[in-house]
Amino acid sequence: MKPSAVQTDSDTRESNKRLSNFFRKKEELFMSRAARKLKRTQIHSKKKKKNGLMPVFFSKVKQKIFDSPITQKFLKIRFVKYILQKLYAIFESARLKSNLMQAFSFERSVCRLIAAWCFFIVSTLGGKDAFAALEWLQDTGLAQVGGATFGFFLLFSLVAVLIGKINTDALILLSGSTVCISYWCFYAPSTNREWFLLAAIAVYALFLVYCIRTLANIWEYVKMHTPVAIILASLVGLVCFLGIALLGCLRYKSFASPNFDFGIWCNMFYNMKETGLAMVTCERDTLLSHFAVHISPVYYIFLPFYCLFPSPLTLQIAQAVVLAAGVVPVYLLARHFKFSNPQTVLVSALYAFFPVITTGCSYDLHENCFLSLFLLFTFYFYEIKKPIPMYVCAVFVLSVKEDAAIYLLFFALFLLISERRYLHGSILAAMAIGYFLLCSHILETTGTGMMSNRYSNLIFNTEDGLAGAIKTILVNPGYVLTQLFTDKDAIWDKVMYVIYMLLPLGFLPFASKKPSRWLLVAPMLVNLLTMYVYQPRIGFQYHFGIAAFLVYAMLKNLPDISTLDVRRTLLSIAAAACLCSYLITVVPLIQPRIEKWKTDKESFAEMETFLEETVPGDASVAASTYLLPHIADRSEIYEVYYHKNKPDIEYVVLDTRYSSYKQFYEAYIELGYTVFAQLDSRIMVLKQSTE
Repeated sequence: MKPSAVQTDSDTRESNKRLSNFFRKKEELFMSRAARKLKRTQIHSKKKKKNGLMPVFFSKVKQKIFDSPITQKFLKIRFVKYILQKLYAIFESARLKSNLMQAFSFERSVCRLIAAWCFFIVSTLGGKDAFAALEWLQDTGLAQVGGATFGFFLLFSLVAVLIGKINTDALILLSGSTVCISYWCFYAPSTNREWFLLAAIAVYALFLVYCIRTLANIWEYVKMHTPVAIILASLVGLVCFLGIALLGCLRYKSFASPNFDFGIWCNMFYNMKETGLAMVTCERDTLLSHFAVHISPVYYIFLPFYCLFPSPLTLQIAQAVVLAAGVVPVYLLARHFKFSNPQTVLVSALYAFFPVITTGCSYDLHENCFLSLFLLFTFYFYEIKKPIPMYVCAVFVLSVKEDAAIYLLFFALFLLISERRYLHGSILAAMAIGYFLLCSHILETTGTGMMSNRYSNLIFNTEDGLAGAIKTILVNPGYVLTQLFTDKDAIWDKVMYVIYMLLPLGFLPFASKKPSRWLLVAPMLVNLLTMYVYQPRIGFQYHFGIAAFLVYAMLKNLPDISTLDVRRTLLSIAAAACLCSYLITVVPLIQPRIEKWKTDKESFAEMETFLEETVPGDASVAASTYLLPHIADRSEIYEVYYHKNKPDIEYVVLDTRYSSYKQFYEAYIELGYTVFAQLDSRIMVLKQSTE
């Protein structure tokens, strides 16, 4: 045999030996795993036999129950059969003991007891604001309270045992406390409402924060995909729209919209439709362009829709659409900042239910409604680094009103100081200052002048105008501080204004380690430094621009909160505050209008028909403030109060529901006017004598 052949046979034997050893080790490993698995099964079987009383007991019970004829009838129903099988599967499961131990831990037991008491309170709710009286439910015995609470406790205990993966007690507590707080806020007492609001928010926030932190694992079971988030954000926007539209339309239909300012817009849009010019007669008791008072070309956006549907209701609905559309840039900003889908929906809801978005429409339409939408889109295009759309939106902001330039200037200062975007900040600042100076010159030379008297408390020389206010701020800041929270009527108005603006957002606009970002809160100074009593009140239209800044500041600050639990906690507090604030401020505005419309809609329809049939469309008219918007579709109409009994109109339409009509009636009767028509004690029409 050759040496090479011997070497080959040796290599082959060595290879076969290694292969054999490999398979033998694999077989031993497999056998050892099987042995360990068998041993675990035997140990588990022994434990089951050792603690097998409960499974054996329930198996026997199951057998007896399933064999009964009554059960056999019910089992023909698939749903009943499925539920019973699930129940017995849980009882026979080895996890039952674990569920029992978790369900009756000390913390969950206390939580369940409080939840049971909450649901007892829920069962007693009724009588609207009767809970505000001390005598409410004083005839209820403590035994009844304890019995009802114990019954709810047993029911919730069963739920907790059956559903072991989720802390059902926290969910039930959250549900019960939400119902209670919502009801109490809905029917809040008329006295001390603000302090009641603060107390309700503080209590509800405690419950909400505890439940959210306890239910941290629930997000493992909640999967919200982007299409669902879009649908939910659209729904909250729809609710916002419906609330604003309902408030505005019911105010008009129930003859609650006055001449200032809704009658002005009704007359202006009629003239815009006829001539293309924003002419109006009932704003300064003479024919002039509204742009001589406020430069607001943005109103032309509504004109095509008004031409298609020439009705005052079109204006109310259009305002609701513009304000609700603010949900769109809020949603886009949240997506840009990489919020989760649930958080995106939540911040969209915080905008939609931000009380000032709805309460700002308490006195009907105003051009300020465009500010929130245009400003938020300006912020969005800046964030995504699209300068051209940003400047286009900035131009739209300026078109709202001459003083809208102030908001754009605040944003420019934010870019310069906080963001250090010197180019964009400088351009926007130049746009704002240049446009404001141009509008000031136009109003002072061809219009009625700038309304600098609203800041007369800051102006030493009246000839200086707004420049005098700026001078005071620069040379005497100590005096400015004395004016910050001082109000003509009540010292608490401005304090409550700050609370209503910041609390519904959980004070998140301040939640930044970067002090320069607080510039986004600075626009609130516009309403705090004035002595014009309506500006620091949320029932008026002066807050839409500020609301946009505060929402943007909140969205800007949230990504800096890196700890997820802290972010959820702060958003929970904001959600609690926003819900309570909405219920206590917005609902009382809408609910009385609905009730009034339900009871008197026939009367309002008669008034509408009477005016339409009695007053000719081409006649010149002087009308009471609440009747004027309903007959404003004419070229010449005045409010009777400001017309000073001048006999230069053909008809005088008086609202006889209010006693103030008598002075105008007597004055025009002396001037030779006669009663032309009358609708019982509601409307009287006087006509100029032809003699």
